[in-house]
Amino acid sequence: MKKRRTEKLPNGNVEVTIPVCLKYNGARTVLVVKDGIGKPLIENDLSPLQKALIQGFQYRDKLESGQVKSVSDLSRSEKVERAFLFRSLSLVNLAPDLIEAILDGTESKNLTICALRKGIPEDWDEQRRIFG
Repeated sequence: MKKRRTEKLPNGNVEVTIPVCLKYNGARTVLVVKDGIGKPLIENDLSPLQKALIQGFQYRDKLESGQVKSVSDLSRSEKVERAFLFRSLSLVNLAPDLIEAILDGTESKNLTICALRKGIPEDWDEQRRIFG
C-alpha cells in the first residue's frame, strides 16, 4: 500500500498519491482512506465538493491513460458539457493539503464549489490564502 505523498515529476506536473480503497460492507460501497488518516468516505454520504474532486481525478485519469483522446471525446462519452469537464478537471490542480482537507471533510468554509467556480489560482500559496 502506498503512503500519501507529493512528488514533482520531470515534466513539471505534481503527482499527489492519496491511498484509498473501495470496500463493500454488505449494504453499500465505502471509500476508505488508509493509514488512519482521515475518516472513511461513504459513497452515498460524500459532500458535493468531495464528489466533484473525485470526479475531476477520474476525468483526468481517463485523459492521461488514453481512454479518451480529448476533452471533447470525454464530454461525449460522459454526456456532460465541456465547461463542466473543465471545471471538474481544474480541481486536480488544488494544493495537496487542500485536497486532503476536502477528502477529510475538514476544509475551511471558504473552500466551496461556488468559490472554486470563480477560478483557481495556479499558485498553491495563493490558493491557501483564498480558500484557507
